[in-house]
Amino acid sequence: MRRAALEASFRATTYRVTVPEGFFCLRIGVAHPAFDSFLLHRAPPTLPLGEQQREYTAGVCWGIVTAYNPGLLRSEDDNRLAQARLYERIAASGWPFLAACNLADGGSWPEEPSYLLLADTAEVASLGREFGQVAVVCGRTREAPQLIWL
Repeated sequence: MRRAALEASFRATTYRVTVPEGFFCLRIGVAHPAFDSFLLHRAPPTLPLGEQQREYTAGVCWGIVTAYNPGLLRSEDDNRLAQARLYERIAASGWPFLAACNLADGGSWPEEPSYLLLADTAEVASLGREFGQVAVVCGRTREAPQLIWL
């Protein structure tokens, strides 16, 4: 698939992040003040204290990554195994994370489970590369989410 078509697919997707109260629906290029407020007021206490805590009061960096369908479509069993490896990798990293799901507009492809990590763009991009992805979605509070090509 050409890059322009891939970009259109990423932009025609809702990135739904699950939180205890329900979920937030994020879109590339669209700011979400309620999600920002959640991150600034609810997520930081779960983060390590000390030097890193001060960094999060100015803004929280995050990224969404999945292990599903890197480059080409593959079987559901292969996708589930790769996603389980991604979960283990994230859990071992110590990054705070939330479950998420990538939902294509009009259901043009099946739901893809993903994770939202509280990590900087470089860390999320590295993880995306590790799992064969061509792009990840990253954001920071008070800014619109961006598509980051890997």
